[in-house]
Amino acid sequence: MMPMADSAEEVNQAEGHPDSKADGISESLRSLDTYAPESAESVEPALSPADLPARSRKAFLRHMIGQLAEPVQNRIRALRHNQLQQVRISEQFFREVYELERRFYGQSCALFDARRDILEGAVEPPVQTEKSWPEDPQDALYLDFGNNEELRQLRQKLAPVSPTTVGVPRFWLTVFQNVPLLSELVQDHDEPLLECLTDVRLAYDQDSYTVIFQFRPNSFLHDSSLLLTKRYFLQHSADPEYPFLFEGPEIVRCEGCHIHWRDGSNLTLQTVESRRRNRARRVTKVMPRESFFRFFAPPQALDLSLADETTKLILGNDFEVGFLLRTQIVPKAVLFYTGDLVDSLSAATPDSRSLSSEAEAEQEQIL
Repeated sequence: MMPMADSAEEVNQAEGHPDSKADGISESLRSLDTYAPESAESVEPALSPADLPARSRKAFLRHMIGQLAEPVQNRIRALRHNQLQQVRISEQFFREVYELERRFYGQSCALFDARRDILEGAVEPPVQTEKSWPEDPQDALYLDFGNNEELRQLRQKLAPVSPTTVGVPRFWLTVFQNVPLLSELVQDHDEPLLECLTDVRLAYDQDSYTVIFQFRPNSFLHDSSLLLTKRYFLQHSADPEYPFLFEGPEIVRCEGCHIHWRDGSNLTLQTVESRRRNRARRVTKVMPRESFFRFFAPPQALDLSLADETTKLILGNDFEVGFLLRTQIVPKAVLFYTGDLVDSLSAATPDSRSLSSEAEAEQEQIL
């Protein structure tokens, strides 16, 4: 028979009192907090092929495949053929998506007609008393005009609008100025003519689409040039040289249109006076200048891969503008006017990539 403990201390020791266990656990935790492996700082993350530059990574992976046994390499080749069949399915998928876009745009034309009529004042819409969309809280849209010089300058540029104003003045000009990619094209001397822009529409063909700019009569354009067009040609199939880079139809070429300017009103030209050395009289020259309307006279390159770098850069930017007009600006113009889509263009979509950017990406991987 076990003898009884003579004191509370003996009972605690015999039964393993909870307080004594807790003290032991706390001491262990404190010791863990102060423990630091000596080698922890010297351990480096394992190196992987993803850490290599693109050109080195591709060469290394080709080397890795070359080291595999021939039966394994044959299986890899079969998988690449399998992937090529997926590309063919993707081509068909994107072709049908484009046809759906083309068909549903036609269903939206009545809404675009109504938009044009409101903008031009041909129709006065009924008073809108209900909103079917959420609004940002006012405190989240605070403007610090006192400490921001750019905001003050922009506020000074705002033109006053009379309550008797017809339609929505400067609508399309404001939309273009609100979008970075388009704002870069608009110069100060372009603004008076862009204020006369009444509508921007699309016309779809099987392998191309046309952006149509409609102007009201003005002092810059001859009456025969009140409708300006820009046509973009699409390639719906994968590039035979880089089939695995296919991510949808790509713009491969564009065509502008001739602009019939009124005398002395060509916004793409400027008159410059200069005095030649040792001559008293001044010489007048007509020089090209930056203008939004150069958009309608893009450089021509039947084979973009053979074009010089300047042409590639100009056309690459032009293709991005064409894609943006088709997918964002024309269908959603009012949202860029109001700022609802002010952040929507921060991430580039795969479809907007041109052949030049695709080729540059492949070239970076090859080099």
